Amino acid sequence: MNIDNMMTRVKVNNEIDLCELTGGRKKNIGATRHKIEAALQYARISYFLRWQEPSFFAKVFTGAGTRLIFCINSAQYEDAMKVLADLNLAEGEVKLLGGKSKNKYVYAEQ
Repeated sequence: MNIDNMMTRVKVNNEIDLCELTGGRKKNIGATRHKIEAALQYARISYFLRWQEPSFFAKVFTGAGTRLIFCINSAQYEDAMKVLADLNLAEGEVKLLGGKSKNKYVYAEQ
């Protein structure tokens, strides 16, 4: 039995990249990550984390570090920006993105 309605054909991809944290050998992103997570949870903003590990050669030759990207629903963007503004983070601590998420696995295709 195959149930088919209008919603099964709808592709939902309304996630945006909010901000990016980059860590390396000398830079730990743990404290900043927990601070942002706590603030988003307190404001009841849903999010997910996308980790991007550099390749072995990028780590060795360029010193590239782990990238952590906070992704949120586009309907909550204004609230999330207010939360980040209230945190008073240092200038180089967080890079604000605000663009459409490049996550390919947000929805399942049929």
